[in-house]
This record gives sequence, structure tokens and C-alpha cells, in this order.
Amino acid sequence: MRKFSYFLYENFDPDLEKENLYNPRRILGKQTDMVLSYVAGIPAFSCSYFLCRQRFGESILLQLIEAGALRREEDVLLFDSPVFLREDASVLYSQVRARAFELAAMLEKNLPRLQSLCRQIQNGTSVEENMYHILCGMIFDGSFFDYLNQNKALATSRRHCSGLDYLAVIYEDCAELRSLSNGLLCSYNRLANNICSLQSFGDAQGSRFDFYRVFRQLEHGDTSPELLEAKRLLDYSVGGLRLNKNSLLRETAIFCQTGRCQPAVLELLELFGYAENGKICVPVYMAEHRKTIEEMKAVVEESIGRAVGDILMDMGQHLNITAVSHGVPFNEIANELYHILFGSVNEELMVRGIVSSPLLRQGEGRYLKCIEIY
Repeated sequence: MRKFSYFLYENFDPDLEKENLYNPRRILGKQTDMVLSYVAGIPAFSCSYFLCRQRFGESILLQLIEAGALRREEDVLLFDSPVFLREDASVLYSQVRARAFELAAMLEKNLPRLQSLCRQIQNGTSVEENMYHILCGMIFDGSFFDYLNQNKALATSRRHCSGLDYLAVIYEDCAELRSLSNGLLCSYNRLANNICSLQSFGDAQGSRFDFYRVFRQLEHGDTSPELLEAKRLLDYSVGGLRLNKNSLLRETAIFCQTGRCQPAVLELLELFGYAENGKICVPVYMAEHRKTIEEMKAVVEESIGRAVGDILMDMGQHLNITAVSHGVPFNEIANELYHILFGSVNEELMVRGIVSSPLLRQGEGRYLKCIEIY
């Protein structure tokens, strides 16, 4: 039996919907591996729904169809979300990585313009590290998505019958694909509201000790030893109330602007590596930096926007991979292909010394941290 990893890009509040029976996180998991393994082992448009129903029962099939992992066309059962199997790996490596090299070369031609803009951000950080956070993270894993979505090169949204809006992506858990699903610099963790964001950007080869992941772990009742100090500090009160996401972010913004905050917040920032010796020790991007970041985004769109759109539309419809053969919507396939593509571009930019190389933390993967104030 194949084993799978499930990735969700949610356009709903995971806290509000965590008890929703239709939340895909309650459906997709080890319990669905057997069904998807069976479908994966049969050529596209050859898997009988009725035989699957006899084999696995109707309930789990209906759940997978509801979650958007599978779809039924009369008696045929097909994948309906981007799925990447071991046999797709060689095509993905050869096609996507080659395109990434071309795009990095195109960007490098405009490097002087990007570096000149980056130098306008005076936050005590090197150009290379600012380029890492702005270009690799904020642009490629942020605003550039909107550009590609507006140009219909990929999808960022899919509303399901349950009313929940999300995209699901499924990877076979195998060595051949692991470096694509987890090994590339294309993963943002952000604890954010409309005031502040405590974030990290890097690969997904491990469990990061950062605010986003730890908040999720504590909410699910995880009491691992490495979380005990964070839990102790979060149990401190600020203004008579227990620290929560919004109070932590509010106090962080105040600290970045004034150098003062509640002692428990400063201890937390130091525990998670955002502050050291009473001072912020990671890049901070303030509201006044937004104009420069937008100008950098415009340079990127001008440099490679059309090329990326053309590449994604072509690969999403014609690449010889499982998802395409099953008729998965091409713009949803393109969404995940874009993650692989821009993650590969980021790796190439790092190799060329254009952006900083994130540190490898044992058991956590490679990543760098920063703070945004809005």
C-alpha cells in the first residue's frame, strides 16, 4: 500500500472550523491511504466506482468525493485534486527544474534594479537577507500568487459543497518526491493578524519551533517537553487576560516600534529566536517599507510574469503526470507546480548567492525568521 502526505491551502479559519465534520483535516489522513493507493494503481478512467464501493464501502468514498480528493464520473472513479505519485517524479524533476534555471537567469538580468530597491530598506539587514524574505517569501509565496491568479494561470481557491474554500494537494510519501514536497524553499509559517506577523520562511523538512506551529500544537493539546516553556509564558497574563495570538502580536508591534513590551512577551520573543538580549534580532519590515516591496514586485512581474504564466498553463494541461491524465483542473495542478517552480527558483537564487542561505536546524529544516508590521 502506498502512503500519502496531504497538504491543504485553506481559505477558511482553521480555528473556527476545526470541529466541522467536513473539514478536510478530519477526512484526509492515514485512513484514506488505502483507497487512494487502489485508485493510483489503476490506469486513469479505468477504476470502477462500484468495485471500489464493494471493496471499501460507500461512506469513505463519499467523504473523499466531498473533500475533493476524488470525483465520480458515472462508474469511473478519478483523482480530483492535484496528486503526485512516485512515477511522476522524473518528469517533475526534468521539466520543472529546467524551467527554474531559465527563470533564475531571467531574474538575474534585473538583479541591479532589485538590489538597488532593496538597499532602500534600512533595517540593519544585509541586501541578501532582505532579498530572501522579500523576493523568495513575500513576493513568490505571496503577492505573485495574486498576479498569476488574476492572469488565470493558477487557482488559489475552490469552494466545496460543504461551503469550505480550500485546495487539497496529495503527495505519495516516497524518497523520489520528498525533496519536491518538503525539500524546497517554498514554505511560509505565519502567526499573523492585521497588525503584525511573526513569520518564518524555508523548507518543510522537519517541525519548526516557531509561533505558528507551536500555537497549533498547543491548541491540539500537545504537551511535549519542548513546548512546556512556551506554554508557561503564554499562561502569563497581560492586562488581566491570558496571552493569546492577538495580544502577543499587538505587544510585538509595540516592542518593534518603542522597544518596550510586557516581560512575558519579550521572554517569548527570545525563546523563539526573534529577540536576543532584550532586542529584536531578526529583520523587521515596517509599513513604510511596503512601497519599496511593491516596486520590487513590479520588477519581478515585468521580468518573469508572462514566462511563469505560460509555463504553468502549459504544464498544467500537458505535463505527462498522473493529475493531468485524471483530468484534475489544470489551474489547481498549476498551483502546486508553481510551488515546486518558485521553490526551485529560490534554490537557484541561493546557489547563485543572490539571496541568503537559511540555516539548517536539526529536526526543523532550513528557514529564516522575520517580522512584518502593517
